[in-house]
Amino acid sequence: MDKINTRYWRIAPGQGGFLWAEQRDNNCIAVGWNRMGNLTKFKTKEKFEKQFLSIYGKKRKRAANELWRFYSKIKEGDRILANSGKYIFGIGTVVKGGYKFNKYLYYQHSQPVKWELKFWSPANAEELGLTSSLLRRIRAILTISELEPNDWETIREKLEKTNNPFKTISEFEGLSRAPETEQEVIVLFSKLSRLSLKMKIESVGTRFPDALIKVKQEDIWQTKSAEFELYSSSFKSHMKDYKKDPKRCDMIICWEDDWKDKPKDLKVVELKKELEKII
Repeated sequence: MDKINTRYWRIAPGQGGFLWAEQRDNNCIAVGWNRMGNLTKFKTKEKFEKQFLSIYGKKRKRAANELWRFYSKIKEGDRILANSGKYIFGIGTVVKGGYKFNKYLYYQHSQPVKWELKFWSPANAEELGLTSSLLRRIRAILTISELEPNDWETIREKLEKTNNPFKTISEFEGLSRAPETEQEVIVLFSKLSRLSLKMKIESVGTRFPDALIKVKQEDIWQTKSAEFELYSSSFKSHMKDYKKDPKRCDMIICWEDDWKDKPKDLKVVELKKELEKII
């Protein structure tokens, strides 16, 4: 591969990375604007742009340029950084095959990628020790942008050295990515409850608190009340009810504990830390 001609791209796998798992599992990177159809029908950029602006509006010229670059400029051997905002999902290399309009994908304009590094729970670019200017380029609002070779190498080295324990797995117990909703926290808890936690769900309701949980202490299963949250700080919305009767809720079960000044008597079960112990 001609490294001199290699180009380096950062591409968002959907807003917030919501399509990362699909693209990772299908060994590709893909972008939207599906109504354009297969781009191989356009012989010139002028004809492509005319069609794009007629569909998406005359003010979308920047978006048209992004899609055209994705189609015409990305080549075999180019490197891809899959990220959205501050979150980095993976890095990979474009492989043989070229552009494809894949009607089975959510975003249908795709390029084939071999993902060398892929995070089940995304890496936070703000925790990598990057310069502020490089962070701004990573967090660009564009779907597609090009990186300088030195920037790429810096990011790659930082990612390979990061102690993120989730860069070695693609799925866990049928979950293709880390929880992003409260409901997914419940699913993960149900998986961990039989693997490492001495807990199990007795019932889940729709009012505060969410659930009754069986907790094993020595040889006794005790019933405790719990509120599921993606982040522990989200429990703040229940503080009015909790202050009226602290005994009403015994614990928070969350993906990540980000609440520094939480009540001392309120137990927090952080599933992220529990999972780190067993992977």
